[in-house]
Amino acid sequence: MTAATSALGRHEGFHSTWLDADRDLTVFVPAGYPGAADPYPLLLLHDGQNLFDPTRAFGGETWHVAETADALIAAGAIPPIVIAGVDHGGDARVREYTPTAGSQPGAGQVGRHARFLTEEVVPFLARQYAVRTDVDGLGLGGASLGGLATVAVALAAPGRFGRLIVMSPSVWWDRLAILRRLRRTPLEPVPRTWVDVGLREGAKTVRDARDLADLLDPESGQSRGERPAGHRNADQVRFVIDPEGDHSERSWARRFGAALAFCYGGRGPEGVKAGRLEGS
Repeated sequence: MTAATSALGRHEGFHSTWLDADRDLTVFVPAGYPGAADPYPLLLLHDGQNLFDPTRAFGGETWHVAETADALIAAGAIPPIVIAGVDHGGDARVREYTPTAGSQPGAGQVGRHARFLTEEVVPFLARQYAVRTDVDGLGLGGASLGGLATVAVALAAPGRFGRLIVMSPSVWWDRLAILRRLRRTPLEPVPRTWVDVGLREGAKTVRDARDLADLLDPESGQSRGERPAGHRNADQVRFVIDPEGDHSERSWARRFGAALAFCYGGRGPEGVKAGRLEGS
């Protein structure tokens, strides 16, 4: 079927053998799908409830993922892409999105979450849609604990995700456990990665996010404004401070277009250029 406009597909009650509860998947397909000769890039996003539908989103605020992707694709800023929102597990969200237990019994199950995504969700979507599952074609993103989970899943499944969107990540979890893990085991190869934070989230949160960006690509010095000539990773990690940003769906929605443009096309059209938010 060829669609004249983009569309959303829902897959309710997707069953996992790795997680305790079933959850829904919401899939954005671009206008003209499946008109491309080759499969489309596939981006998975955490907290699928908050991405498309205000009746399901936290506080009624969505990320406006479909509208933003439509605009970027129409402007030629990114190629047509399939985006799948994966619902969180409700009360299980903290357990599934954290890399260590910390002070919460039962937490630290991100390894099981990684297997859910890579062994169950991705193969299912590849059967249902014309999507790429190679490293360059597969991306992952999220905000807050979803941002933490994005990095932790990439570490648990090295070489599977070539593009990461990490927004306001909860680096604070378990006394900066994700930073300790990255120091022990750097993420190689370095995915094309957007890391951001809102200035209104506080100085410590900004510092933690900057440290995360530096550890993701320690040699590039990108987050300090240093870009060594010829370094192979100099353009791989973009760190952005949003001067007006806070820890909210509204802020993540406003930055999502810039993140998508950086990860999939470099720069977007006027109004969503990645450089507009840089304050570091």
